[in-house]
Amino acid sequence: MGNFRYIAVDKKGKRQEGTLGGYTREEVSAELRKMGLKPVSVEPVRRKKRSWKLSEINLTPPKVNPSLKVIFFRELSTLLDAGIQLVDAISIVQLQFDDKNFQKALGEILIFVKAGHPFSEALAEHRNIFPGFVISMVNAAEMGGGLDQILSQIAIYIEKEDDVRKRLSSATSYPKFIAGFFGVVLAGVMFGLMPKFADIFDSFGAELPASTQLMINISDFMINHIILEAILGGGLWIGFRAFKASPKGKYFLDKHIFKLPVAGHIIHKSLISRFAKTLAVLIRAEVPIISALKIAGDTSDNVYIKDICENVATQIAHGRSLGGQLAKYDDIFPIMVSSMIGVGEKSGALAVMLEKISEFHEADFNTAVDKLSKTIEPIVMGGLGVVISIIIVTLYLPIFQMSSAIH
Repeated sequence: MGNFRYIAVDKKGKRQEGTLGGYTREEVSAELRKMGLKPVSVEPVRRKKRSWKLSEINLTPPKVNPSLKVIFFRELSTLLDAGIQLVDAISIVQLQFDDKNFQKALGEILIFVKAGHPFSEALAEHRNIFPGFVISMVNAAEMGGGLDQILSQIAIYIEKEDDVRKRLSSATSYPKFIAGFFGVVLAGVMFGLMPKFADIFDSFGAELPASTQLMINISDFMINHIILEAILGGGLWIGFRAFKASPKGKYFLDKHIFKLPVAGHIIHKSLISRFAKTLAVLIRAEVPIISALKIAGDTSDNVYIKDICENVATQIAHGRSLGGQLAKYDDIFPIMVSSMIGVGEKSGALAVMLEKISEFHEADFNTAVDKLSKTIEPIVMGGLGVVISIIIVTLYLPIFQMSSAIH
């Protein structure tokens, strides 16, 4: 049993907050309803650890944890559904967040809305926190109604997107760690161990095997030209960053990232799932298909996909079908995807088809991630074993040969 911090409203819409003991959120929510209160937020009380962020010292644009945005939109949806006005709802939700960047942004949004501006315009003032698809969905809801339902859909979307992002990061973290470990081991051998063995071999004056002599020569070169190597490495890193930041470089990398071994397949599945999910949510929010396509392209974080979406949107404006245009880019959108979208267009169930596409590719993505973690570990460990074996044999082979000669 633990303590839960709750925020609730009574029948008059007055905010109430405090803590209650309970085993689950559902138990605490039920107790609040018995008290005549409508739960807005029920979260377990946890001790928070202080963490330093670059955004706090203004080195990077302020960023907000996606979980905070999920809570914001979900609670705002609950309050609006309870009949509370938007300004009052934002005032209630705003006070519970400890994140300074988010609290500041919500405060500015509240002032903007109080001044009579639409909620979508207020969110648009903070595009670094609220992406384009959120602003477009809110704008569509303001024109067509059902803002509380749209906000709930936004919360679900952001939550799923964050889960996909975490799984993708988890899938690539192990290979990154192993690559770093390899680098440290090789640097230790070349700069530390190899010179000591070279001195020992010189004291014997014996002729060394070709493999051992090659490693010693490489070690000597690396030690004697360390400044040149640092300059070269720094230059390559800066050059790559500059290439990646340039429009042509980013386009090239974004276009060919799907061809990477193993990881490219996973990234592709993730991107298709995100694209279809975003488009489905926007269509359900009655955002025009051309605008929805451009927003889906923007949220893909891929310049190549964005370019495709803009080209397809142009063709759709001239009366062509979405499925038919996407079929031209079968390197990104498989035949199954374009065909299902074409069927959805003809049957009037495009949003449903897009949701099915997203679910299928999300499940495929999850399976690929699970397989990756199970497959890559023995491969990496086997490769590490081979490298270590080669180093050991290369270093100790001369010792074995000299020992045999003595006997």
